[in-house]
Amino acid sequence: MEDGAVERPPRPWIPLLVALCLLFGLGSLIFWQWSTLQKRELEDSQHRFQLEAQDIGQRVVARMQAYEMVLRGVSGLMTGSDRVSPVEWERALDQLQLQDRYPGIQAVAWSRFLLPEQLAEFRAELQAEGRLDYQMFPAEQRDHYLPIDYVSPLDWRNRRVLGFDMLSEAIRREAIEHSIDSGEASLSGPVVLRQEIDVNVQQGVLLFLPVFRPGLPLNSAEQRRAALLGVVHGAFRSHDLMEGILGSQTRRFDIVLKDLQAQDIQLLSGETQANGWKPRFRNHLELPLYGRVWSLDVIGTVEYERSLVDRTGTLGLWAGLAAALLLAMLVGGYLYQRERKLHISEKAAVELQEREERFRMLVERLPVATLLCDAKGRIEMANRSAAELFDCTLNGLIGETVLRVLPNIESPQDLLEQLSESDERMVRTLRGESIPVSISLNPLHEGSSYLINLVDLRARKVAEERFRLVVEASPNAIVLVDGLGRIAMVNRQTELLFGYERQMLLGEPVEMLLPAALRGSHVAMRRGYQAMPEQRRMGGNRELFGQHREGKMIPLEVGLSPIRSGDENLVQAVIIDISERKAAEQKLREQAEQLLLANRYKSEFLANMSHELRTPLNSILILSDQLRQNLAGNLTEKQTKHADIVHRAGSDLLQLINDVLDLAKVESGRMQLKLEPINVQDVLVELDASLRPMAEIKGLRLHTQIEAGVPRVIHTDRVRLHQILRNLLSNALKFTDQGEVTLSVSSQGRQEDERELLCFAVRDSGIGIDPAQHEQVFHAFQQIDGSTSRRFGGTGLGLAITRQLVLALDGDIHLQSAPGQGSTFTVRLPVQTAAITIEAPVEGPQRAGDGPPLLIVEDDANFASVIAEEAHAHGFSSVHCRTGLQALGVLQQESFNAVILDILLPDLSGWQLFRRLRAQPNHRYTPVHIISCVPQPAGWNDDGTRYLVKPIGRDELEQVFLELQHGAVQEQALLLVEDVEVEREHYREQLTSLGFQVTACANGDQARLAYMQGQFSALVVDLDLPDQDGFALLDSLNQLRTLQGTRVVINTGVDVNQQTLQRLRRYSAVVVRKHGDDTEALGQAVQGFLVDVRAPEPTHARVNPLQGRRILLVDDDVRNVYALTALLDEVGLRVSTAKDGLEAIASYQRDPFDLILMDMAMPNMDGYTATRLLKQEHGCVIPIIALTAHAMKGDREKCITAGADDYMAKPIKRDELLELLERWLSMPPVPPLSNDLT
Repeated sequence: MEDGAVERPPRPWIPLLVALCLLFGLGSLIFWQWSTLQKRELEDSQHRFQLEAQDIGQRVVARMQAYEMVLRGVSGLMTGSDRVSPVEWERALDQLQLQDRYPGIQAVAWSRFLLPEQLAEFRAELQAEGRLDYQMFPAEQRDHYLPIDYVSPLDWRNRRVLGFDMLSEAIRREAIEHSIDSGEASLSGPVVLRQEIDVNVQQGVLLFLPVFRPGLPLNSAEQRRAALLGVVHGAFRSHDLMEGILGSQTRRFDIVLKDLQAQDIQLLSGETQANGWKPRFRNHLELPLYGRVWSLDVIGTVEYERSLVDRTGTLGLWAGLAAALLLAMLVGGYLYQRERKLHISEKAAVELQEREERFRMLVERLPVATLLCDAKGRIEMANRSAAELFDCTLNGLIGETVLRVLPNIESPQDLLEQLSESDERMVRTLRGESIPVSISLNPLHEGSSYLINLVDLRARKVAEERFRLVVEASPNAIVLVDGLGRIAMVNRQTELLFGYERQMLLGEPVEMLLPAALRGSHVAMRRGYQAMPEQRRMGGNRELFGQHREGKMIPLEVGLSPIRSGDENLVQAVIIDISERKAAEQKLREQAEQLLLANRYKSEFLANMSHELRTPLNSILILSDQLRQNLAGNLTEKQTKHADIVHRAGSDLLQLINDVLDLAKVESGRMQLKLEPINVQDVLVELDASLRPMAEIKGLRLHTQIEAGVPRVIHTDRVRLHQILRNLLSNALKFTDQGEVTLSVSSQGRQEDERELLCFAVRDSGIGIDPAQHEQVFHAFQQIDGSTSRRFGGTGLGLAITRQLVLALDGDIHLQSAPGQGSTFTVRLPVQTAAITIEAPVEGPQRAGDGPPLLIVEDDANFASVIAEEAHAHGFSSVHCRTGLQALGVLQQESFNAVILDILLPDLSGWQLFRRLRAQPNHRYTPVHIISCVPQPAGWNDDGTRYLVKPIGRDELEQVFLELQHGAVQEQALLLVEDVEVEREHYREQLTSLGFQVTACANGDQARLAYMQGQFSALVVDLDLPDQDGFALLDSLNQLRTLQGTRVVINTGVDVNQQTLQRLRRYSAVVVRKHGDDTEALGQAVQGFLVDVRAPEPTHARVNPLQGRRILLVDDDVRNVYALTALLDEVGLRVSTAKDGLEAIASYQRDPFDLILMDMAMPNMDGYTATRLLKQEHGCVIPIIALTAHAMKGDREKCITAGADDYMAKPIKRDELLELLERWLSMPPVPPLSNDLT
């Protein structure tokens, strides 16, 4: 592809970046403009506020000047008359209308200047005027008096000041003296007016104006004091004063007013600061007023600032930002659409170039020769196939005329006329060679150019010739029939088979090859087949015959196949002469009859041999088992040993018989496989459980492993696979003295038939096998040499049977071994894999119930719920774990009264969990009940563990919990006496981990007190105590309560001599020497005597369900009768005997019995007939157990069909027989069926 055609990757981030930059730039510009406007507006507001504050200051000055004018008017009133009466005062002041015209003034008052000698005259005037309630105050003697004579308005607040001497208070006196000396109005400092009460107290000021007697000189202060008549003053409350001046503007401004000569007192404090408001506008003024300087702070309130808010600016900001955002989005959208269209255009251009390139490469690589010619027939383009077809280079072909390679074509017009349809013809190469081709021509661009395709037919022509030769060389007759039923082609074998020459058959009806009787009906069948043609094989289920020219019949098989040749439908018939096969089949049938007869004789021989061998072997095993048990105790040890040897030899002989029968079944092909889904892990766990005891006895390591990739579930015969692996593992353990035996399972992938190929490899480190003898070990009754047989035992049948079983499972077995290097047996089995199901996540431990804890380790949720219900019914709580790893985690953190364990777990073996449980000190003696489908390993035993095999009934499960309930052990109490605190806490922790409830004491007094208050199963005492020695402590404890039955452990760090041991012997004490942090010896000493030792319970004789029951033993062999009678008599059964079926029926009719043991092979009347007659004709309802020495397939089903209730093969094992009898005799009797119909 050209460089210009490279598709440029899309860049959607460019429009986004441009839009963001534009938005940021426009937003910044708009925000800057808005900030500038806001700043300018703030400056204007500050200037406007400054003007308003100055206006307020001017208004304050003007209002105070107005108040001065009021006072001067009042002073004129007082100097215009010798004595102003109260009426004249009221009239004159009412005309002034102070509260309406001059709001903010509290009162206007007149105070007369009096000397002490003028007081009497002043009081006389007051009485004359009838002002009897007028009193001067304060009453102290002074040089001068200036009592308030008149006040206006005369309300309740102003009445409080009548008679008050203005010169009695310093601030007022100072202002009055200043006004007298200056002759002008004077303002006092901040005072609390006499009009104030306790509520809403305000600071106030007084404006004094002196009034002088007319006509006297006033040029100096002394003259003015001498001419003083009195003083007129105005009283102002600061807050009311400012309200009177500002009026409604008080809400817009907050005023702070101070007198600079008295800065510690505020005339008026603003409310803004008290409310926490931080104003933006504030202006400070200093106002000189009547001898005082006021500090006036004007502050803008919230309402003032709210009135200044210009919302149009903020709205403009948001509008500008929105416009900038919209513009950025428009520009970004435009750029995005432009970028998108540009990318689509570039992509389309790239795709177009790719399509053109692909078309060019397609044409170039077409297996069909392709030529593009102009209207004159000149070749403009050709592909590689065309160059190869015409045997020239591609450049040499381009520019040539197409008429050169097409003979019989003289002009382009002939080219269009002759090649308008596909046709086969010969073409010439540029070198003149003729080639058969199939040619087609397609005009392009309304005839301005042509596309010619040429297919090389040389290979097809060769194939057709080769096909003709194959048909002729075919060993079978081949006949080709057309749609009319006429013979279109035959080969040489047809001529030989039917005796006709080829020319005599071609064009004739095909029916001439059939028998004359079938020719008429065959026409209709032929037409039906031609209507619905399909491949069909004839003669497989019925005989077909053809007719020779000479008239003889020929047995045939015919295969029909429809063939389409152009527009014609043909039928090919392949005719096989089966005359020789028919003769061979007849011969095989005769041989098969002879083999069936031989196999019947062999089966009868094996059955008879099995019966004749098992019958005496049955007596040997029963009697030798009784002798080796020596229940009567009358045999010597040597005699019981000899009896044991006899019993083991009989068991080996029985195993040999079973191996021979198995080998016979496999070799005769009568062994049937039962394919079922099995879990590979379960099989390995079962093998491990059954063979591990054998390995541990020899000190060998038995290891099983499943490699990655092995399917979990496979379809095969479980019993046979188990038998194969068990045989191999048993041999490996037998021939290995030291080292290990390993079973590994791996997968070698899928085969062509979609089956998985599994590889089972058994490796050992045993004696090894010489490569020259590898094949010999797989032969029956063959071993490496006689010394091997004498040393290891065996018959040499195990590997022979194993190979036969492997072959039966469609597998193979191989051996790799050398002397002294161990052996590896590899079994490869093709198996079907089961569908993998997705398992739900494993839930955590499930807890339920109240009471002593019980751990249930079981992956079957249904069975676990049954166990849990039974546990709750017996007062236990339950913890259910579905995997071994879950159980290990719970066991490390908790203690349990008992554990119920399954061996087959999904993640690890139950035996591994059991061993790790027993390795933990706090679970070493915990009762364990194993309930599993895996049989209990032979010779395995563990104290405190019970083994049950599934399935188990409710009664057995009930018995388990009755034992647990009866044997539940409370936590053992232990008294620890140790004076060293560090050691005491260490011992307490260790003993608690072992499951003891520890009470720790530091001295003898504490120990005695604890011993009096509680019961203890054990004492752990240090001999060296601070208040007394350990001997004295034990004596005192024994006096409080006997120590008999209590385990005493002396844990000391001092040496104990013989005399000390003698003293401790009376308490059965155990001495443990301290070893620092090592407490293992102490734990063993305590645990060894505190393991749930229960007092022996009164024993009751166990009821024997077999005692006194009557058994009818039917057997013709006196040896079996003797052995079985001895065994049954030993367990308390009453035995009667019969030697055949007739005697058995007679005995049943004569005497009552509880059960019948019936041998199946007897003279006169066998057991099958006797059982059938007893059940069907004599109404027998008691159990009949079939005993047979036959061990062939179908014997059990045959016995059950005859009417037997159960089956047991000889030789009979004592325990199995007694268990069977106990089960059947413990069942309630079944009432006989009535034959009466009512």
